[in-house]
Amino acid sequence: METFLKLNKGNVELFNSSSQRIKTFYSKGDAIRVDWYEKEKGSIQVQLSNGRLLIINSGCQVIRTI
Repeated sequence: METFLKLNKGNVELFNSSSQRIKTFYSKGDAIRVDWYEKEKGSIQVQLSNGRLLIINSGCQVIRTI
């Protein structure tokens, strides 16, 4: 089943093609952009309102801050 990322009030959520939320990757409310970092591994890249980038793994843990 296809999955996609969605920003909701500064939070990053993962949805499936049936519009069911699977998990919340980031929930601090200051995300302005999200993209897949390594889709096959399930990691994402989140840009915050202060300009920082976070790399978050499939377990929702921040593994790198840029």
